[in-house]
Amino acid sequence: MRVVGMDIVTREGENLFMHRLVLAVMIVASMTACNSREEPVQPTGTPVPTASIQAAVTEVQTVQVPLRVEVTGQITAVAQATLSSQIQSTVDKLLVREGTAVKKGQTLVVLDSRDLREELARAQAEAENARGHLDRMKQLYGEDAVSKQEKENADRTFKVAEASRRAALTKVSYTVVTAPFDGVITEKKIEVGEIASPGQPLLKMEDPQRLRLEATVAEGDLQALSRGATIPVMIDALGPKTLSGIVAQILPTGDPATHTFLVKVELAPTPGLKTGMFGRMLVDKGTGQTLVVPRSAVIERGELTGLYIVGPDSLARLRWIKLGRTVGESIEILSGVTAGERLLADANTGIEGARIDAATR
Repeated sequence: MRVVGMDIVTREGENLFMHRLVLAVMIVASMTACNSREEPVQPTGTPVPTASIQAAVTEVQTVQVPLRVEVTGQITAVAQATLSSQIQSTVDKLLVREGTAVKKGQTLVVLDSRDLREELARAQAEAENARGHLDRMKQLYGEDAVSKQEKENADRTFKVAEASRRAALTKVSYTVVTAPFDGVITEKKIEVGEIASPGQPLLKMEDPQRLRLEATVAEGDLQALSRGATIPVMIDALGPKTLSGIVAQILPTGDPATHTFLVKVELAPTPGLKTGMFGRMLVDKGTGQTLVVPRSAVIERGELTGLYIVGPDSLARLRWIKLGRTVGESIEILSGVTAGERLLADANTGIEGARIDAATR
């Protein structure tokens, strides 16, 4: 019984200790909260004025600039062809590979022609026999030795035989595949010994000297384009150089889902220009007004760009803005300022909240 009593006394002591500990924690937390409320938060939107600085001040200007739309597209060849087999036969010779430069009429692929030449020989013999028979019928008809019907039957037989001969000759010609124009082989789709079927692609080729930019143009921008017009083109892979293109074709029907029309712009031969490259045509739509500031007035911080705007109180405050294109020595401002606002001409002289002794620029 005495041991039990000691256990009860011990547990009562522990409970009293825990109660006092919790109470002490609550008092400390309350005092910490009171102290934090007593410290005011410094507002970040209002800069604290510093000593005055001398700096050149300019204004946001309104200028007339060309309204230009960039339309993206891809470089393709004006002349390109897929050379397919017209007959079923085995590939006997393959005389080119990818990258081979070829001339118009050059032999590229030779198919096995043995069976077809035998067929041609039979057709030629039948046509010659039919021709001889027709000649005899004409002679006999002139002598009233045969009827008109017999002569006409001989004529029909000859025509059928001659048609067969021409068909066999055409099939033999299909065993030799030639280049339809000067160009370069871009893809090989068959090997020697394989069987080519009618309509099966054998080779692809294009003329790398005649290239064009194909792009889809929004219907609202079509009025700025006309066939034969000169238009500037930029090829990203070739650097900042601007190429001169000629609008060769504007397809008469557009995509009803996107309200765009395919436009083809032919380009002069240009070193380094290749099919598949990404390009942009620059469509001018007249002129319009825009806001500009000196490029030196722009400050960059990470992905943000801003200006030091000088307010009526002569204090410089950094304001984030959205940039547009470069206009000479100035840069277009798409949003964040209004015309006539004053700003530091050189962002490097700017200090947030500084009082500006302006030297007008």
